Amino acid sequence: MSRKFIQAFIILFIASLLLIGCTYSDIIVLDSPKAVDGVLDLRDWDWKENGIVHLNGQWEFYWQELFTPEDFKKDFPTEGKELVVLPRAWNKLLINEEELTGNGFATYRLIVHHPDNEILGIKIPRIFTSYNLWANGELIASAGKVSVDNKQMVPQYLPQVKYIRPEMDVVELVIQVANYRHRSGGILESIQMGLASEITEVRIRNLTLELFLFGSLFIIGFYHLVLFLFRTKDKTTLYFGIYSIIIGIRTLLIGEIYFIYLFPNFNWEVAHKIQTLAYYLSVPLVLLFLRAAFPHDVSRKANTFIQIIASSFGVLVLLAPVRIFTPFNPFYQVFSLGVFVYVFYVVAVTCYKKREGAYLIGIGLTILILTAVNDIIFLSTLLADTDNHFLRSIITRGNLSSRGLLVFVFTQSLVVAKKFSKSFTNVELLSEQLQQVNVTLEDKVRERTHALETSKEELKKAYEAVSRSEKSLQSLTQNISHDLRTPLSAIKGYVNAILDGIVKEPQQQNKYLKRVIEKVNHLNHMVQELLDLSQLQSRQLKLEFTEIPVKILLENLTEKYKLDMANQKVQFKVHYPPNWQSNTSELMTLSVIVDMEKLERVFTNLLTNALKHTSNEGIIQLSFNFTANKKNLLIKISDTGTGIPQEDLPHIFDRFYMVSKARQTNSSGLGLTIVKEIVEYHGGEVWVQSEVGKGSDFFFILPVHS
Repeated sequence: MSRKFIQAFIILFIASLLLIGCTYSDIIVLDSPKAVDGVLDLRDWDWKENGIVHLNGQWEFYWQELFTPEDFKKDFPTEGKELVVLPRAWNKLLINEEELTGNGFATYRLIVHHPDNEILGIKIPRIFTSYNLWANGELIASAGKVSVDNKQMVPQYLPQVKYIRPEMDVVELVIQVANYRHRSGGILESIQMGLASEITEVRIRNLTLELFLFGSLFIIGFYHLVLFLFRTKDKTTLYFGIYSIIIGIRTLLIGEIYFIYLFPNFNWEVAHKIQTLAYYLSVPLVLLFLRAAFPHDVSRKANTFIQIIASSFGVLVLLAPVRIFTPFNPFYQVFSLGVFVYVFYVVAVTCYKKREGAYLIGIGLTILILTAVNDIIFLSTLLADTDNHFLRSIITRGNLSSRGLLVFVFTQSLVVAKKFSKSFTNVELLSEQLQQVNVTLEDKVRERTHALETSKEELKKAYEAVSRSEKSLQSLTQNISHDLRTPLSAIKGYVNAILDGIVKEPQQQNKYLKRVIEKVNHLNHMVQELLDLSQLQSRQLKLEFTEIPVKILLENLTEKYKLDMANQKVQFKVHYPPNWQSNTSELMTLSVIVDMEKLERVFTNLLTNALKHTSNEGIIQLSFNFTANKKNLLIKISDTGTGIPQEDLPHIFDRFYMVSKARQTNSSGLGLTIVKEIVEYHGGEVWVQSEVGKGSDFFFILPVHS
């Protein structure tokens, strides 16, 4: 099981726990009884078994009237009675053929028949934007100030839990609602009723979760801001910290709205601006975070466009009153959905490109965006201005984005932890390496001192070698001058003898001209040798390598040079590797990669050299063998000639190097140098062993391939 799979499983498990925000009453809301014609019949409802009821359905609705329970005890005229399905805003309701706006006031009434005289609890959500609630004639809850006068009305969001002990099996609920400050007016969320203990449990659970979310987000946000102060280069921590703090503050202003419990007289207008700004700013902050995390995958133009639009809406919230900017909320919600689509695209691109942290950030952002979309739909005019919309069966509660953010916080924390772990690992590795350096520092110093002394000796030897090379260069120049001057002088003498009439006889002239041709051929040969050697040493001469089995190579060479040596006055002997005849199949599996033309030149030069320095009746031997593990083919050419002095052996393969006069010939002095270059070009090595008067042994090896 891969590490990424385990991480994804843990994240989704935590997300599931956090997103279980629906209470038991939320789950059964679709099966709860619905009010009909202003009456909700719960006489067959078992509070203990079935749980909490959402007081949804048809409520009595009296537009532009503020009735109290006393008014309904009199001979109450029913001409103004309307039925409205809750929850929903009164916006777009048709009353007397007139479509309502959010401004105005009204009275809601519901009769609830219940099974027994248990103490009941009523959970009241925020109501837009002020209300008074009576239960069986007793005023049990209010928020803000309800008034028919725009200037007298005072808005306030204040979810509450109240308790009643019915003296009979009927509960009459009367709610006065007034709104002149918000785009929407009325009861937009479900009122809940159940046993006092269950309602209290729901209230406590919601408050506990919201306070936990606030504390977690605020601490995480502050922590990331501190991280940014220590490392300002990484702006992801800055944007993430700001985002966490503003959403944490928003958590206190939604849901149970605990902030208003702490500060009951806090200005509603300011609180609503803070709540809306937190939402408006969170959208561009998500994109800023993504751009800081993946700068190459977020378009600069798209980012700039989104920041400008979001800033414009933010300025509108700051400068305009709530009744002005709330009608623009639907436009910003649509804009947010467009941004979320682009964020999904960026997440897909980064995951496809396998950016560092892309999978974790992608999972967190996906859950955050899904919860944010849930809240947008829950608070949208699409649901607020309609009743029985099919989305109400899917989107049963709002304010889930804070929980989605907590999941995102967890994934981002994993990314940060992964970065820190990687950094700490590197630091520990460097520390260990530093300790090793410190421990071995003295040894290193001694080694370096010894190396310097060795280098000094090597430099001394190199200096001596350079001095020898300089002398060798002078000798080379002298040799070239001498070797070219002598044949040229001879050619000049022969030609002048003919031109001056010294040699008049045609037969004698013909003899002189033949000598000229010989000298010219010698010069051509020397020039060609120099050219070949130069190309070999610079590796400009491209060899045509061919893979040849060792057995075939040896047979071809033996046959060729036996014929070449047959007319010579020396004995020519060939020695094969041990078990030559019995190992035929194995030898066919071993091969060498050679340029046959150049390899034959090596044999020709070495055999010619041996012939020149071996007297009649002498012996020349050609031997083949293998080195250890048959990695190389060892070839030896031996003669019983004059031999080479020991002082000349180190320089025998140098260009134009001439040994003792006894071995000097009319050769160019380049043959052995060319042999050395060709063998090394083949990846081999050549050397010589010799003793004066006992002959010479020339060795070279060629790599063998199996």
